[in-house]
Amino acid sequence: MKTDSLFYRLLQAEPTLAFELAGVDVPQHEGYSFISLEIKQTAFRLDGIAEPPSDRPDAPRGYVEVQFQPDDDFYPRFFSEILLHLGQYPSLNPWQAVVIYPSPAIERLSPATAPLLNLPNLHRVYLNQLPLLDSANPKLWLIALIVTDAAKIAPIVRKVQAHRETQPADGIDWLELLETVLVYKLPKFTREEIQKMFGLNDVDFKTTRFYQDTFAEGEAAMLLRLLERKFHSLPESARQRIAAADAETLLVWGERVLDAKSLDEVWGN
Repeated sequence: MKTDSLFYRLLQAEPTLAFELAGVDVPQHEGYSFISLEIKQTAFRLDGIAEPPSDRPDAPRGYVEVQFQPDDDFYPRFFSEILLHLGQYPSLNPWQAVVIYPSPAIERLSPATAPLLNLPNLHRVYLNQLPLLDSANPKLWLIALIVTDAAKIAPIVRKVQAHRETQPADGIDWLELLETVLVYKLPKFTREEIQKMFGLNDVDFKTTRFYQDTFAEGEAAMLLRLLERKFHSLPESARQRIAAADAETLLVWGERVLDAKSLDEVWGN
C-alpha cells in the first residue's frame, strides 16, 4: 500500500496534522502549507515539510517523514536531509522533526544514531500507540483506517461517513479521501465491490477527483489504442493533446474515431 502517498494527501489537507500526532503545540494552524521538496545536488527528497506562513517567524517548520518500512540508514539520511535543507533554505523559524511509524517494530536503531534520538526537536510517533479514533480530528480517523487490519475497517468507515453527513461544509472532500484510502487498503477489490461493501453511493463516488482521474486515464489509454490502430504512428503532439484532455473531451474524441478520416476530424477541426 502506498502509505507515503496517502499521508501526503492527508497532510496537504491539514499541514499541521503531523504536529498534532507528535503532541507539538502550534497555536495558530492557519497559513501552513505542506510540500515535498528535493534537496539540490543530492538524491535526497524529504517526504514533506510543514511550511509556516512567512509573517510568523515564531511558528515551527516541520520536517515530516512517514516510515512504514524498516531502514537501518533512515536516521543518518533524515538528519542529513534536514541539515542540507536548512543550509539551502535558511529561515528564522524554529524547526521540529516528526517521524511517523505504524509501530515501534518498524524503527531501526543503532549506537551511531543514539545521540540524534535525544534531540528535543525529534518526535517519533507510533500510530498503534495513539488513541486515533478517540480524537476530535476526523483526519486522524482516516490514519487509523490506514493502519487498521482490513477486517476491522468497517466501523471506521461508518464513523467517517457519519461525520461527512453531519459536517458537509467543513471544506474537506471526505469522500475523495475515504475512497483513496479504501482503494489502496483493499487492492484486490474493484471500486464497485468497495461501494457495495460499505454502502457508498455510486453517484457521489463518481464525483471524486480520484475516480475522475482514474476514469480519464483509462479513457486516454483506450483512445490512444484506437487511434494507433486506425492511423498507425501518432505524432507526439497528439499524445500530448490526449494527456491534457479531461474525461468528457476524451469521450467525444472516442466517439469520432470510427468515422474520422484524419486526426483533425477526431479533434473536431
